[in-house]
Amino acid sequence: MGARDSDAPQRSGTTGSRSAYLTPLADRAIWFKGLLLLYTIASVYTSQTTSFAPLILASLLYMSLNLALPVVPSVFVRMSLSALSALLVLVSVDMVDPRMLLLAPPSLFELAAAAFRHRAVTALVLLAPSAFAAADLTPLYVFAALVTFAYFTLLQTYTDASERYRDEIRRHQSDIDRLARSLEESREWADQLEYTQRLEERSRLSQEIHDKIGHAMTGALIQMEASKRLLTADPEQSARLLQNAIELSKDGIEQIRRVLKSAKPPSEQLGVHRLKLMLDDFAAKHPFRTVLTHKGNLDMITPVQWKVIQDNVKEALTNVLKYSGATAVSVDIRVLNALVRAEVADNGRGAGKIVKGLGIVGMEERTAAVNGTLIVDGSRGFSVTMLMPCAKQADPVATGDQERP
Repeated sequence: MGARDSDAPQRSGTTGSRSAYLTPLADRAIWFKGLLLLYTIASVYTSQTTSFAPLILASLLYMSLNLALPVVPSVFVRMSLSALSALLVLVSVDMVDPRMLLLAPPSLFELAAAAFRHRAVTALVLLAPSAFAAADLTPLYVFAALVTFAYFTLLQTYTDASERYRDEIRRHQSDIDRLARSLEESREWADQLEYTQRLEERSRLSQEIHDKIGHAMTGALIQMEASKRLLTADPEQSARLLQNAIELSKDGIEQIRRVLKSAKPPSEQLGVHRLKLMLDDFAAKHPFRTVLTHKGNLDMITPVQWKVIQDNVKEALTNVLKYSGATAVSVDIRVLNALVRAEVADNGRGAGKIVKGLGIVGMEERTAAVNGTLIVDGSRGFSVTMLMPCAKQADPVATGDQERP
């Protein structure tokens, strides 16, 4: 594992800072050390200049020290094992065979990478033993040192990139978890807010019924009780009281109608709101820009016509998603003098020849069920237009244009 470049974070020389260098090296370089050891054993054994027993003993000690590196948790112990491995190699050079020097570069690299920040210094440390090697061994040692330096430097680069990638994944996962928790909290807050609003509406209705309708009904009951008592003694007064009770009852019934009417949203608000939710949901799930516009007195559209419009818009959006290749969809609702016009249009490729599938046929049948007509046009983009007769008389209220993007 190579030392850091000059732009890497400064290391203080403590065992904690060295762990970033020694741990991945010990974990991932054992196979390289094993191959280097096998080559050294084969080279020494084939020369038949050294006894086999000391070679095997030194090799077993070398592998034991290096196999212990990945499983030792302490950084100080890891560095101590690398130092012992390097010392064992130097002793083996004197007591076993000079070619045992070929095992020195990995251990020297581990120690130099942990001690020095610049890779050039690490390379010099690896090449230093070549000055004391035998002349015939020097080229082979230099080659082994350069291969070790190249392999461990690449290993360091790969390790750093992997660590950064894992850190980025952990950060992204943390962000996703945080956003998921925030979304869940927002949903819970929205549910709680909706529940609170329902409770407040119930409380308001209960208070209005108690304050207005309850008083009217109580007054009417009192008037009817008094009229009953005066029915024989004073019929004229009894009739007046009974008439008052009737008036109070009528007023109470009118109050009930007003309260219920204020609690129920107009049908046109429900229809537009549902269309808006449908388009917003479509835009959230698919890469389309959606626009909803409406003009005229929407109160003239009946609930049945709203249902036809919503079902046809849903079917048209499905066709847009499947066939149009569009990027934007618009829905326009207009109430004319005696006609309701609803159009769904996109900016896609359109169609020179309209082939009516099950979707278009279904839209035609739904529109015909309310005495309407469906017009399909593919000349500029693709559009579906519903024309339906107004089933309600317009209220004498001025209407204006509204647009909801």
